[in-house]
Amino acid sequence: MRTLRFRKPVLPFSYAVIFPAMIFTAAVPPAAANPDLVPGVWKNISPPAASINEAEHIFCQGMAIDPTTPSTLYLGVCGYDVTKNVGLYKSTDAGSTWKRIGILDEPVHVVVDPRNSNHLYAVDGVRGNTLGFWISNDGGENWSKPEGFMKATAAPVGTQDLYSIATEPVNFNHVLVSFHSPWSTGNNAGVLESTDGGMTWTARNPPPGSAGGYGMAIFFLDFPYAGQGDSRTWLFTAQQGGFFRTTDGGTTWAQVYTNPMTHGGNQIYRSKAGALYSGGYQYPSRSTDNGATWSQVKTGLDYSWYMGVAGDGNYIYLAGVGENRPFFVSPESDGTKWEPYEGGAQTFSTQPFEMFFDAKNGILYSASWGGLYALKVTGKQNAILPRVARRTRAHTGLIDIGNGIGVGLPQGNYTLPGRLLPE
Repeated sequence: MRTLRFRKPVLPFSYAVIFPAMIFTAAVPPAAANPDLVPGVWKNISPPAASINEAEHIFCQGMAIDPTTPSTLYLGVCGYDVTKNVGLYKSTDAGSTWKRIGILDEPVHVVVDPRNSNHLYAVDGVRGNTLGFWISNDGGENWSKPEGFMKATAAPVGTQDLYSIATEPVNFNHVLVSFHSPWSTGNNAGVLESTDGGMTWTARNPPPGSAGGYGMAIFFLDFPYAGQGDSRTWLFTAQQGGFFRTTDGGTTWAQVYTNPMTHGGNQIYRSKAGALYSGGYQYPSRSTDNGATWSQVKTGLDYSWYMGVAGDGNYIYLAGVGENRPFFVSPESDGTKWEPYEGGAQTFSTQPFEMFFDAKNGILYSASWGGLYALKVTGKQNAILPRVARRTRAHTGLIDIGNGIGVGLPQGNYTLPGRLLPE
């Protein structure tokens, strides 16, 4: 088998932060990167107090990186018993130390506002007493559930059991959430949409043909820098019925893929070549037309279940369910042929739920069922600070305010809820 040799990705020199109706220049301070990481070697940096282990069914789910200060991490730890040190954990030193924060029992996903590091959204679901959509304005210490969300989840929705969240790339106030449990009207669930930061919501009906409850995921397919999609172009992935796409904000849906998403969750990554990659049942899938059609990618991969997928600007990473299996990689310029990372030198028995890349420090994070893992994909890090940039072809990338999709850059990328985007 041909051995892939991994080049150090060159970090982007400048980028702009896009906020609603305006553009700011970001000055990202040097992060306190985890000093114990060895380049090319995955390390478990899970919070010790969380006691993540298979025997007690305590595991990781969603994570987030603060776009302004990428050494600040958030990690959702979940479990079958919500009294066993589960909840939201925060690190301000790239995973060297952790603190449990807030009141959430089962935080499935959390996203950070790139304009305000203290402003967070979280969705909580599956178990516990804190189901629903939550807002924090103090970096996760305290949380509130908007009254508008509680009104929106009365009949006919009939549940606050959430599963995923997406925010529009150029408008953090435009929020979509999907559900774990079916609505009270049947055996499937639709999407709630807010355009005012979660204060009020509108219910969008389930795509015809989706069914089953137990988790659906929602994504924006809005890439303004590439001229693809808009604020009304979404992708809905279901565990029964496959993938569905809308170009009118959920008024109508088209089935675009028949294979289901994996039970547990789903993630989407957009490579620097413009292709979308998604986790899924049997194999991951790939789209080259902004989600209008999808096909499985199989070459070199295990027949398995896939969720998390991310890239570092040079390579795409993913892994499936299985005993003692490696992460797999493919060049961002390809994405159809895959090989074990570093020849399979490290293996794992838990799959990644969600993966994000910190381009500032060259660290790839994988929130896996067995813990939070960190991989330093580069050697010596350069303390490169961004300079003035405008939203034109002159700069190297943009920060996407968080549509749930990681995006690759020729020079490197952030794949996190404030992400660097390619030209």
